Amino acid sequence: MELERPLLYDELKNEVFIEEDRKNKNNNLMKIIIGTIVIGIIGLFIWANDSYKPQELAKEALISDNTVEVKIDKFISFTPKNIEATKGFIFYPGAKVEPESYAPLCRRIAEQGYEVVIVNMPMNLAIFSYNRGEKVIDEYSNIKKWVVGGHSLGGTMAAKFASENSAVDGVVLLSSYPIGDELKSMGKEVLSIWGSKDGIVNFEKLIKSKEKLPEDTTYVEIEGANHSQFGDYGEQRGDDTPIINREEQMDIAAKDIIKFMSAIK
Repeated sequence: MELERPLLYDELKNEVFIEEDRKNKNNNLMKIIIGTIVIGIIGLFIWANDSYKPQELAKEALISDNTVEVKIDKFISFTPKNIEATKGFIFYPGAKVEPESYAPLCRRIAEQGYEVVIVNMPMNLAIFSYNRGEKVIDEYSNIKKWVVGGHSLGGTMAAKFASENSAVDGVVLLSSYPIGDELKSMGKEVLSIWGSKDGIVNFEKLIKSKEKLPEDTTYVEIEGANHSQFGDYGEQRGDDTPIINREEQMDIAAKDIIKFMSAIK
């Protein structure tokens, strides 16, 4: 037995070394995984915070006057004066676009007697809080009919929110389309608007999305309009050059949205 002890000791030592090597490999793998996740989060944060910012037209639209009161708090709200609004419009911004950028469009709608609210999104990405419209609905008990809409990714998330909320009566998609066919048979009114010079939206998916929307959906193509001019945040990278100017595009979009909202009973 004395002669066997060194052999047993060597075997035990080898097992310890193998176990330590396994632990070291597992620790290194875990460090790599954690490091990759951290780098990914930092990269996402940097990417998301390289946002499109409101320009002069948007800043001017954020000033209250004798027709519309503007408040910037939990939300950006546009409340018509001298009229008690009973219909409201909740707006979801496009990806990486700061919410103030949509003030000109939303103010135009409020001027016609509608409560309009732009919701802020985490990192300016509606995908992280698509149900944020619930907070707006809870806040405004005086509103009897709600329409929710959005631009680009914001529209997609607005459609998802609407499909899960019975308080929403209509959906407005600006250069946008839903993920699935959840709106098709829900009885909600839908308005889809896009520009003929949009260089961002996937037109193939936009056309195919008609199969996912209700048969009575209203479609509007604005001739000469692009993707960026639904808001006032400059030109979005990859977009086409518009034929009409920003204010004209917003005027047309606002009139179509107002007509759509007025028809909701």
